[in-house]
Amino acid sequence: MSIQQPNWWRYSANSWQQLVELLMQLQPTSIAHSANQVNWQLLCQGDTNANYKLCLPHQDYFVQLADQAKVNQLPGGHYGSQTRLVSENPALSKWLPKCLLDNEDIRVSVWLYAGPTVSQHFNNPDLIVELSYLLSELHHSELSLPELNMNKHLARYYEIARANKNADTLRVDVLYEQGQKLVDYFEATHSCHNDISPGNLLTGHQLFLVDWEYAALSDPLFELAGIICNFDLNELQESELIEVYQTQSKLMVDLDKLDAMKSLYRIIGELWYMGNEKS
Repeated sequence: MSIQQPNWWRYSANSWQQLVELLMQLQPTSIAHSANQVNWQLLCQGDTNANYKLCLPHQDYFVQLADQAKVNQLPGGHYGSQTRLVSENPALSKWLPKCLLDNEDIRVSVWLYAGPTVSQHFNNPDLIVELSYLLSELHHSELSLPELNMNKHLARYYEIARANKNADTLRVDVLYEQGQKLVDYFEATHSCHNDISPGNLLTGHQLFLVDWEYAALSDPLFELAGIICNFDLNELQESELIEVYQTQSKLMVDLDKLDAMKSLYRIIGELWYMGNEKS
C-alpha cells in the first residue's frame, strides 16, 4: 500500500504525510482511496486556503489545505491551530465538527451534513436566537487568540491591493483613507470568529461555525457588521439580530459604532477583492 504523495497533489509533502498518518489511525485500509483524485471534491478556494470533501468508504472528511503565499492576510500574520483551540472549549465545541488535525499546512475534521446559511434563514427567529447564543458564548470566552490590530490589518490589505497591477490605484487610495478614519472606532476586546459568512455558518439539525483561521481578539461589533454585510441582511433582520444578541450577550450595541464597523468591513472586503482581482 503506497503512502507516496500522488502526482496530482499540489500542496506540501508535509501536508500529505500528515494526512496519511492520520488516516492510518482512522481508516488504515483507505490510503489507496485517499490517493485517488476522484475521491476529492473541491468545495471552494478560500482567501488563504482550498477546501475539499474527501470521500472514503467508512467516513467522509473536510480537508482544508493552506496557501502559504497568503499567510500575511491573517490577523496574526501566521496560521495557528485556531480550530482545535476552539473545539476544545466546552462552551463552543457543540458548534464545531470534530477536529482531527490542525496545523499550519492542513486541517481535517469529520464531514458535516449541513448546508450554507443564507439571508432567508434570518427570517427564522429560532436561527437568530441560536446564532446569538453562539456569539454570546464566543465573545465571552477566554481563548488564547492573536489580537487583531486593525491599523495593521487595514494597511496589509491596502498593500495587497496596491501591489495588484489590475487594481484601480485611485480607488484603493480612497478606500484606505476612508478606512483610516474608521479604525479608531474598533476595539479588540473579545474573542471573535471574524469571518461569519454563508460558507462558514452552516445549518443542518443545528448551526455549525467552521473555518476559524481569522479568529482573533477583536470587536464584537465588527463581528456583527460582518454578518450583516456578508448575508446582506435587511433592516428587519438586522434589528432582530441586534436585539436578540444584546439580550443573550448582555453587551450593548452602539448603533453609530455598528454603522462605522459596517463601513470598515465593506472597505476591507473591497480591498481584498481588488488585491485578488485578475485581468
